[in-house]
Amino acid sequence: MGTPTTEPLGLNPRRWQSLAAVCMLVGLVWILSDGFIIAVPTIGRDLGGSADQLAWAVNGFSLAACLAAFFGRLGDVKGNRRILVIGSFILIVGAVIAGLSQTPDELIIGRVVQGIGGTAIFTCALSVVTIQFPMDERPKALSIRAAFGWAASGFAVLILAVLLETLGWRSIFWVVIPIALIGLGLFVVTTPESRERKPDSKIDLLGAVTLTAAFLVLSFAMIESDEIGIAEIVGLLCGSALLFGLFALVEHRSADPLIPLSVWKRPTFTGSIVVNFVFILVLTAVLYLMSLYLQTVRDLSTVDAAFVLLGATIALIATNPLGARLVKRGRFLIPVVAGMVLVALGCLTILAGVKADSTPVIVVGLVIIGSAVGIQLTSISTLQVSSAGATKGTASGVVGVTFGVAAAMGIALATALMQNFALHSLQNATGSDQLEGVSHQHLLDVLSGSLSIDTISAAGQKVVTAAFDDGLVAANVVFAVIALVGAVLALVMLRNIALDDD
Repeated sequence: MGTPTTEPLGLNPRRWQSLAAVCMLVGLVWILSDGFIIAVPTIGRDLGGSADQLAWAVNGFSLAACLAAFFGRLGDVKGNRRILVIGSFILIVGAVIAGLSQTPDELIIGRVVQGIGGTAIFTCALSVVTIQFPMDERPKALSIRAAFGWAASGFAVLILAVLLETLGWRSIFWVVIPIALIGLGLFVVTTPESRERKPDSKIDLLGAVTLTAAFLVLSFAMIESDEIGIAEIVGLLCGSALLFGLFALVEHRSADPLIPLSVWKRPTFTGSIVVNFVFILVLTAVLYLMSLYLQTVRDLSTVDAAFVLLGATIALIATNPLGARLVKRGRFLIPVVAGMVLVALGCLTILAGVKADSTPVIVVGLVIIGSAVGIQLTSISTLQVSSAGATKGTASGVVGVTFGVAAAMGIALATALMQNFALHSLQNATGSDQLEGVSHQHLLDVLSGSLSIDTISAAGQKVVTAAFDDGLVAANVVFAVIALVGAVLALVMLRNIALDDD
């Protein structure tokens, strides 16, 4: 196989312009990933999708990140620039399918195709940035890339909300095409090809298939938990565990594994991946539930809900320089732990706002969560791609899988927690007789926003609203606890930081 060499060998004199193009394309991926959440209730009412179908429309995009390790290897072998260009065209095709969709299933297909393209972009873009920038510039470049992505997803919520109100939900997919083409053009003219393996190196297809299957089965078990029995859930979870075990066996026996098991022997890399998984899971889950809550229960318009959620984005932009300064001083652990603690505090503040029926308190909670992202992202981004002791494609692939799967698991867990807690509350609620004749599925569709709450009697609406509040409060308690566990994991796993010598 030979010793892998990194191309390009010298610094790209247009690397900062290349970074601008990367930010544009990665920002587009984030818009389609996170910004799509604000459109879920509107699309559900138009296409008539069930709660589970809407969850799959959201998760179909994120679950494609199971292929991130595969695209990371492809970038190593075939060239990161080439794979990113291909991914951009796949993203455009997915946008066309979603924009023309007439049924929830067609929308899900479009979202999955978008996700595949977005995963190729996200993974190879991270490799491109890591390879092009030397270690003294890398934290700054990674910080800009990550901050731009998060900011794009935040402002996208507002922009997409305006599009929904004026041009309809299909327009959010059509605007993808010109933005992608502009970003792609800038990327091509400013970015040389880069790879870290010989073009004839093998691609671990069996590893990619088993890893993807394991996450798909796990996600199905969580999303469909309200519709299937305990035995089926246990069976699916066992099946997922077996597939993960098979993946580990495949990687152990492979001469050139998709994800070398040796990377997990590096405490800094393993710790940063685990902590970031927890962080993204909680963050995505909370933002998803808040988008539904603001539009379904508090009856805010799409634009008004977007303005409320924008508080998190503004806080992120304001606090990001603080996190970057800490990293520049070599303080990696402080921002990571602080971010996890702030997420927990934000969850509890949102919980208090829901119980007090206070939108201002909810906004404060979102601002705290946005601050958590801003403080943490430079540190965690640098640690993940600079401590694996492997090719940048391998590190970027693991990061991509972590990000997408954590987001998908967050949506699935949020859906499962909110629906199960809310339905339990409905069963025990005083006045639940007001919901006689309303089917179980009808209630779930109201909770997800795919059916208007006006389809239930006025007396029944009060019961459903209270149940949604109960479900949201319970879910936020769970996510606050998970975030605090993440803080403890950071203290234990990242107490001794060790970065690669490149």
